[in-house]
Amino acid sequence: MHTHLPYSYLPEEVTRSPKLVYLARNPKDTVVSMWHFYNQVHKGSAGPLSVERAVESFCSGVMPWGPFYEHVLGYWEESKKRPDEVLFLKYEELCGEPKEQVRKLASFLTDGSGGGDDDEVEKVLWRSSFGRLKELEVNKYGAVGEQGLHLSHTIYFRKGTVGDWKNYLTSDMARCIDQVTQNKLLGTGLSLDDFLFSF
Repeated sequence: MHTHLPYSYLPEEVTRSPKLVYLARNPKDTVVSMWHFYNQVHKGSAGPLSVERAVESFCSGVMPWGPFYEHVLGYWEESKKRPDEVLFLKYEELCGEPKEQVRKLASFLTDGSGGGDDDEVEKVLWRSSFGRLKELEVNKYGAVGEQGLHLSHTIYFRKGTVGDWKNYLTSDMARCIDQVTQNKLLGTGLSLDDFLFSF
């Protein structure tokens, strides 16, 4: 099962399931990704949402699945309480250290009994690679209907890169997001630097 729901919204049978994996992303890339997604979904309706408005909404906590930081911190806190049952991953590390992160995930899912040999890890990386998934027939031509919307699967596959925010956000916008991030994560054990993985 996959979901965008905050941890606090998950039904008890899900929160008490054997394993939960959460994938967090740099807040600035999250804003840009959601901005593109929103404009694809609402194409032709009220006109495009400006990136300035998207950043303003993000920083004030007005997001489709609730405030970003509450979402991230809900899973982060749970991963600290139950490290054997909740794994907190970062997209930047997944992109920068794919083999290590796949091994970490395999070890978590198998209670430490499996990390995968090199061939198995390479197969997982190939099968789950952004480029391969984007080119699958179902993702090139498939669609899903939600609440009267007909969404092409192609809107879920834009770039899949780290740092694309630099192409869209001004330095003032980036500073604003960084400041909010630092304030929201203060004292949690998670920091802005955790999302600045360089490779």
